[in-house]
Amino acid sequence: MKTTRVITLVAALVLQVGQGYAADAKRPNFVFFLTDDQPYLGMSCTGNPVLKTPHMDRLATDGVLFEKAFVTTAICACSRASVYTGQYMRRHGVEDFERPLSAAQWQQTFPALLRQAGYRTAFLGKYAIGSPKRGAEALPADKFDLWYGFPQGIAFRQMVEGQPRYLTTVMTEKAVEFLKQTKSEQPFCLIMALKEPHGPLDFFDPDFKNEYANAKIPLPANMTQQSFDALPAAVRRGLNADERGLRDPAHAAAQLRQIYGYISRADLAVGQVCAALKAQGLDDNTVIIHLSDNGSFEGAHGLLGKWLMYEESIHVPLIIRDPRLPAAARGRRQQMALNIDVAPTILALAGVPAPAAMQGLDLQPVLRNPQAQGRADWYYEHTYTTPPSRRPIPKSEGVRTERWKYIRYTEPQPPLEQLFDLTADPREEKDLARDPAQAETLARLRARCNQYRETLK
Repeated sequence: MKTTRVITLVAALVLQVGQGYAADAKRPNFVFFLTDDQPYLGMSCTGNPVLKTPHMDRLATDGVLFEKAFVTTAICACSRASVYTGQYMRRHGVEDFERPLSAAQWQQTFPALLRQAGYRTAFLGKYAIGSPKRGAEALPADKFDLWYGFPQGIAFRQMVEGQPRYLTTVMTEKAVEFLKQTKSEQPFCLIMALKEPHGPLDFFDPDFKNEYANAKIPLPANMTQQSFDALPAAVRRGLNADERGLRDPAHAAAQLRQIYGYISRADLAVGQVCAALKAQGLDDNTVIIHLSDNGSFEGAHGLLGKWLMYEESIHVPLIIRDPRLPAAARGRRQQMALNIDVAPTILALAGVPAPAAMQGLDLQPVLRNPQAQGRADWYYEHTYTTPPSRRPIPKSEGVRTERWKYIRYTEPQPPLEQLFDLTADPREEKDLARDPAQAETLARLRARCNQYRETLK
């Protein structure tokens, strides 16, 4: 009889661990910070020697920092659709700034599913999926309990009661008020879609000092003419090319000073919201997630913007701070995580079943166990076409593994391929696609890319 009881208790414990944190009696709250164009090195804790981001750093210390987090499409609208749906662009179909998520698609996003499950939800900041010309679906204002959202063209300078206000200041005030109105019996999900550090950088918070105005800014090590000249011709002629930055390093440094100021301003907002959580006694049961919608070249390879599959464009900060996580499980992770993993992870933590159409992974096993197995590879795609008045962005797709990156530019016939050994060449300056010694690796990754094209629809 005693043996039977022990077996029953062990089985119950195994079941509870398998269900993850969602087995807790009280469902967790969520605060999701989504920055705009913040690269992986856009924080002090990830290795930036100049930036000061104490509040983001604190989240990383108290939670889990994914050192290999990526986006599956590096452009605002497409990436954000992937974040909310947990799907590759190939499936959700938002390939530009015009198409919104349909009403049916929205019902399968993590904010909608949380609300259906009884969560109180708020969206503040840049929504940027779909053109407002396409109707109400482009701005789902009625799908949240609190909405202060904007389309792609959001400005830092907002007029409030006839007075110019800094966007993030207004967002933070609304976030704090939302938290103050929280009732203990109802869980919540607050999304802070911060615009920083995306341009145009034409209005800075008048109440915040930019500490980088006179700072010495180190430029990327691969911001060289040699690195630029090694790029495919379509990239050198494309929208990413930054000829002025290559010619004038002082100009490039001045741009980074501005960007760093805006990142630090976003960091202040993170700190203010976290302080409000603590003041309301909510921090012990609130999961905080910090992610960027894509990276930014900031001069690397002689490029600006994002869009392409090089590391600076696709590599992003991802922090998940769950206060219920044992101290021993906190720290850094080497497993590859994707923006499409956020939705299924949030739903799993909330105890809400994820739709079968979601393609991301629940990251709970990795959160609990630094040794948990991660994904072996993943697929990247970018198909956005610029208007005729702008230089083009070459369309691309590819596969990234722990060691290798295969890039395929799809418009030339035959397609132009690149292959990089990220272990030996982390700056991606030596293309091995035409190296006979790597023919087998090239063929294997080419086949894997073809497989993803078909299976991820």
